[in-house]
Amino acid sequence: MTISQNQTAISLSGKSRQAPALLVFVGTLLAFNVILSKQAAASGAAMLWYLTVSLSASGLVLILLAARGGDLRRKLVGVLPYSIAAGALLALGMALGYLAVGHVGAAFIALAMAFPTLLTYLMSLALRMERHSGFRLSGVALSLAGGLLLARAKGGEIVPVDRLAILVACMMPVVLAIGNIFRSRYWPHGATPLLLAGSILLCGALATFPFAIWIEGGAVRSLWTMPAVTAITALATLSFTIQYVAVLRLQQIAGPTYLSQIGSVAAISGTFIAVAIFDERLPDGFGTAAIMIALGIVLFQLSARRR
Repeated sequence: MTISQNQTAISLSGKSRQAPALLVFVGTLLAFNVILSKQAAASGAAMLWYLTVSLSASGLVLILLAARGGDLRRKLVGVLPYSIAAGALLALGMALGYLAVGHVGAAFIALAMAFPTLLTYLMSLALRMERHSGFRLSGVALSLAGGLLLARAKGGEIVPVDRLAILVACMMPVVLAIGNIFRSRYWPHGATPLLLAGSILLCGALATFPFAIWIEGGAVRSLWTMPAVTAITALATLSFTIQYVAVLRLQQIAGPTYLSQIGSVAAISGTFIAVAIFDERLPDGFGTAAIMIALGIVLFQLSARRR
């Protein structure tokens, strides 16, 4: 069932005031998770097992919270087909990034993360989930340009030589955009963000589980035999638990294209986190990129208010 139009576009009610705050919150958590994954890889974690365990643990927490509303079994059965598809798309998008980053570098992944907003917007137009808007298109273009500028500034010459890894990395924004569209277009009637977040995370974990066994085998032991990896995995579980309820709430009230801007927000907030925690210096052009991304979000917000 398709979300009604007043759910896929921000209304002029209190929801429109929630959306920018949720966008910044979710984008910051996304950046935090990216940084955690880098630390996990650097600490020797098996990355597919890291993803599987983090997703499953956070999904179980959310399902237990959703169970307080009663009749959980019926609710889960009702959203199961949706959750399987959405979870598989979520897991695939994340796994592509995790597997490619060691071959193409973090800067190229940051570059790829600039494109889901544009792809989501174009898909939304093609499916008539969006109406063409000059403000909206300008906002998407500015955010994209800002994200590209920041990725370039952070990575210098960022084009890797591994063609297969380039293809894998370039598939990531396509899968993420498809996931954005799918979750909005087929949102189950009456389902809450809490229930959907839990079931999607669990289904995502089930999707990555066989590949973790196949590719990494018994390396799952690294998650509890290495104290640093154990601590990072616990933090990732907590972060996923909070992030995906907020993601689904933002998608519910603002639609797929607005949600897809979290990649641009994450690029800015992730830079601040890197400077504050890891004492990195701000990349050249950061101010210009941040202004472009902020203006893009403002234009996007204005387009909603003109509807």
